Amino acid sequence: MAESEYILKHKEIPVMVFTMDDVNYKLLGIKEVLQEERLPFGLKDKGNLTQYGILFNNWLIGRGLSGSRKDLVNIKNRFDAKSAKELMVKSYGLNLTDHYWLHKTDEAVTWKDKNYFDNSFDKFIPGKEINPEIDESVNKQSPNFCVDGSIEKRWIIKNGQRVLLKGSMYTRMQEPFNEVIASRILSEYKINHVEYNCLRTKDNIPYCECNCMINKNIEYINALHVMDSKEYYRKDPYIHYLDICKTNGIGNVKQRIDEMIVLDFIIGNVDRHKGNFGILRNADSLQWLDTAPLFDNGNCLFYDSDSDEMDNWGIDTMGKAFGDSNRLNLQNIDYPQCYKKNLSGTVLDIISDELNKNEKLKPVRIDKVLKIVKERIDILEKTK
Repeated sequence: MAESEYILKHKEIPVMVFTMDDVNYKLLGIKEVLQEERLPFGLKDKGNLTQYGILFNNWLIGRGLSGSRKDLVNIKNRFDAKSAKELMVKSYGLNLTDHYWLHKTDEAVTWKDKNYFDNSFDKFIPGKEINPEIDESVNKQSPNFCVDGSIEKRWIIKNGQRVLLKGSMYTRMQEPFNEVIASRILSEYKINHVEYNCLRTKDNIPYCECNCMINKNIEYINALHVMDSKEYYRKDPYIHYLDICKTNGIGNVKQRIDEMIVLDFIIGNVDRHKGNFGILRNADSLQWLDTAPLFDNGNCLFYDSDSDEMDNWGIDTMGKAFGDSNRLNLQNIDYPQCYKKNLSGTVLDIISDELNKNEKLKPVRIDKVLKIVKERIDILEKTK
């Protein structure tokens, strides 16, 4: 079996040397840890190369396209790749989320020449300029091979900005409208968030877009990596996360997380897993800067539920961040300063306005959604 030696880097700083086979890109072993303090967050302080290998293998797998992507087979066929991992490795593992990348140790390549914050990466196919799908790219290298999630998405460069386009998975195509709804509600509450816009393809298919929330100096670390960086010692996950953030200098973390919990309860966000909230840090000094702005809020408002499911769940929905449901998560919070009573009408108007732009939703369904959201807001008003 042929194998190659690779190096993991953080920008230009060598972090780890490892080997992979040249056929299936399976991690064979860790040869040396060069800069433990710059290992991907959650891998530090594990003590031995075997443990590093297990954790790093999971990190590599999670860096590529998700197996749940419905277009994954087409992408692999288009680029003649056996796996999502192969696409990731051949694109140097670069993304627009953090500043890690990898290459063979005998390759003369630099961060300056390869990173997607400074360098172009996208080549449009005529007639497909705005479809949220992966296009052919120069040298088959693209940040689109290192995006997570099940929804079809891709990065483009628009007016000099790195912009993410996201489609939808279900026949109602509600997710792009939901992203705008959440963005508008967060603006009303003056909560830090990524702003989304809803657009249409030439075939009138809705999708949404947002600007990249980081840059070549600041990177994102998700909550899963943050929480895995320290032993729980039987702590409640909510307290565990807050304690780690406070220890690392983010004093307002409770207010920020409580804001997220309030939003998720109002809109019934069923996908606030530990990968889509977290913190921002300086990529050079490693200083923690702040909680990340809220993003990825589209899986809400019963986007994939039929009428019976809406009745069964009612005011509550699944909560993946810290507990079993979004209503139970309310037990953790002190109502954040941003929360204002009497915004019920405004929030309902926003939801009604955006959902009525989706021709696939019948008025009776929209009314049912509004009724349930009103009940949720009433619960917040009574318990605040």
